[in-house]
Amino acid sequence: MKGIIICNKCRKKMDGVCKCTTKGNAKCIVQIYWHGKHYEYRRDDRGFILTYETAQAKLIDISGDIRKGIFNPINYTDEKMKERRFETQIERWLQEKMKQADLNELSPGTTRQYNGYVNNYYPFFHGQDVRAISLEALSNFRDTLENVSIKTRKNIMVTLHGFFLWLKERGLIKEIPIFPKIKGDDSVIQKSIDVDIQEQALRRIPERHRDIIEFLMETGLRPGEACALRVEHINGGIAKIEGTFSGTQLRTTTKQKRKRSLPLSVRALEITQKNMKDKHPKQFLFINPIICRYYTTNSLDKIWRKHSGLDGISLYEATRHSFCSQLLENGADIRMVQELVGHSDIRMTEKYTHVKIKRLLDLVNSRKVRRLNESENRSEIEASISATKSNKIN
Repeated sequence: MKGIIICNKCRKKMDGVCKCTTKGNAKCIVQIYWHGKHYEYRRDDRGFILTYETAQAKLIDISGDIRKGIFNPINYTDEKMKERRFETQIERWLQEKMKQADLNELSPGTTRQYNGYVNNYYPFFHGQDVRAISLEALSNFRDTLENVSIKTRKNIMVTLHGFFLWLKERGLIKEIPIFPKIKGDDSVIQKSIDVDIQEQALRRIPERHRDIIEFLMETGLRPGEACALRVEHINGGIAKIEGTFSGTQLRTTTKQKRKRSLPLSVRALEITQKNMKDKHPKQFLFINPIICRYYTTNSLDKIWRKHSGLDGISLYEATRHSFCSQLLENGADIRMVQELVGHSDIRMTEKYTHVKIKRLLDLVNSRKVRRLNESENRSEIEASISATKSNKIN
């Protein structure tokens, strides 16, 4: 391979700024001769017209590819370089995720989150060749996220790693770059409440909205799953969980993308029978009487915040989280709880195994404790000290 840098105006070989104009021309072309053909390149990896410095860098890159035996002159054309730019590929990746959401393979909430990352954080990589993004670039990107929570920071980096995996699967990169680690955990520990506090909160909820919230407390369902229940999903003492709401959008699959059957408690069954009366099998089990339509997770959250009187306790914590905690605190087998609430990974269920401090204190104080009077206690202490001194002398 023979490569030179020429002036894009006079097309003479350059050594710095060409003097073909009164001001000196800085625009360059990289010209190479490879396997009997001439090739010319006018732009760098970011799409900018070559200067002498960037032209030198391009020649070095080409020479490196030749030494590795991977050089292909087509890969250095403007069209191919544009195709490899981060913004081009991340947009294709995002469009693919949108299609998955349309096919019910991905939740709309997840795609909205991805879209936010692409628009608000990933422009950091715009103009870069996806093949050239390294640990250093990723570390610099991580450092720009210091104003967001650690949990969000981790989500942004995990999503970015998924994008690079997508690139590798399509042959656009050979290896996924090493990702910097994010240490720490600032996630908020979820709270749970006992049955007595649940009952107090329920009394404050307007009666017309009380059934669905009490049903959540009785079943531990995700709010979106309860909102999506239809009359036909109830069969005796069993509820078939086949769909959920993501925001205001109904999905015909659950969060874990699998259907399951849920046994109903006596009280949960009473609530379903009450709400099934005079309804068509295709109708939603719970109807918001204010708007005469189904509930959504957002509407339930608003009702809870407005009426429950439990500031700092979310609807999710007061229902699903408390349901799991109550079962485990009462000695339920963790794997049975996992199956009941529909966790795909038992580690999700293990997060609910924290026990209230009061219960721990009661447990500690329940053991039989030997008590000594003051003189006996002093005598034992003095005897222990004497024995220690004697051992040291010996």
